[in-house]
Amino acid sequence: MSPGDASRSSALIAKLTVESAAWQALLNVLAEEEQALVDGEAGRLGPLNASKLAQLQTLGNLARARHDELLAAGHSADHAGMNAWLAQHGQPEQHARWRHLCDMEQQAQALNQRIGALIDLRLTAVRQALNVLIHAATNQNGLYDQAGQSVAASKGKPLTAA
Repeated sequence: MSPGDASRSSALIAKLTVESAAWQALLNVLAEEEQALVDGEAGRLGPLNASKLAQLQTLGNLARARHDELLAAGHSADHAGMNAWLAQHGQPEQHARWRHLCDMEQQAQALNQRIGALIDLRLTAVRQALNVLIHAATNQNGLYDQAGQSVAASKGKPLTAA
């Protein structure tokens, strides 16, 4: 291996290490988001969304830099291009780090799908609760108007009466 190849090799390992750390940070945030949804703690989601957005921006920047380098080396800017570059220049440690990075990407996708399912469950529960309230209001001669304000039933005392 020439000194230039060794330099490129260590630079790639360093970049893949930084990218792996960013993926791990995203996985941590996604795990926290999933746990907040499981625990029913919607108040925790706002700060987690801000953190998740920051992690996604970081990952996007790192991926763009990797893609630019692949294009400059004459490869496509995707997984196939990275695999082709590794086949030509990669060392075993680089292959292992790339596989680890791809595994982390798949873990993030799986977590994101679980989070989506949890959100869908929460939305379904809210819709059902709203349907119960609307049904109750409709059967009680409209205890609430279209704006959600309470109105007196047609029989009996007004809701505001003591």
